[in-house]
Amino acid sequence: MRIDIESLRVFMAVVEEGSIATASRALHLVASAASKRISDLEKDAGSALFYRHSRGVLPTPAGDALYSHAKQIFEQFRQIDTLLSEYSGGIRGHVRLSVTYTAMVHYLPDDLRRFTSEHPEVRIELVEKTSDVVVRMVENGVVDFGICAVPDPSLRLTCLPYRVDRLFLVVPVGHLYASRKSIGFNETLDHDYVGMQEGASIHTLCTRAAEAANRRLKLRIQVTNFEAVRNMVAAGLGIGILPEVGIPEHERSRLVSIPLDEPWSSRPLNIVCRDLENMPAPARMMVEQLTQSNAPRRLPRR
Repeated sequence: MRIDIESLRVFMAVVEEGSIATASRALHLVASAASKRISDLEKDAGSALFYRHSRGVLPTPAGDALYSHAKQIFEQFRQIDTLLSEYSGGIRGHVRLSVTYTAMVHYLPDDLRRFTSEHPEVRIELVEKTSDVVVRMVENGVVDFGICAVPDPSLRLTCLPYRVDRLFLVVPVGHLYASRKSIGFNETLDHDYVGMQEGASIHTLCTRAAEAANRRLKLRIQVTNFEAVRNMVAAGLGIGILPEVGIPEHERSRLVSIPLDEPWSSRPLNIVCRDLENMPAPARMMVEQLTQSNAPRRLPRR
């Protein structure tokens, strides 16, 4: 079987995204080109690598086996790249991280500015994903570390504190709840919601809280970013839940934000990694700097 690296990269992206179209966008490919690479792989393998269904694709047993080996191959490439980059005369480091929208837009710009001013030789590869995809990319060794609201407390990953978000109910001006000083989540469940996409930590928190109350979240529409939530809520399509950093001051003319009176409304964002002690040196330096203001200790140097 003949496999080229680019086809393997496309294959891994399709497994991780669960969709050829989504993987194509992430890799800046046209969907037909990605689809052909997958078809050629399946032809060479003599076996289907994916089950196709209406919402995307899932790997077959053969696909799972190939993905497991592909992860090892790309991990070895990553280690080689890191090793060589640290010895090169120009770029002496390369950090790969996957983060949520909140971290990407509201927290990391200033933090990365400080880091790059101190370490101009380090190159950063940064991608934005939902929390569950961030975790999966860390588990699979696709990135050095991630930043997300950890969706599952039983995860076997190292978690370090980064930031804490406070969640608010967002309603249009003049809404029934607009004058409230705080509100319980269960009180809101009779209303239509504008929700985040599946996999986003806010979506996971809200659906779990509704299930705990033996209720169902009435999702009228789902979107992929905070701006879209604000616009849909302002248009009267439903109410929403957003972190405080996702509700800028200039929105007060059309939206009202109400603190959620729930234990889970304080949402920690964590740095997650597989093996802190064996992390490449540039990534370790970045983790140390990102946690300095939040953790009481400094990470020991290797």
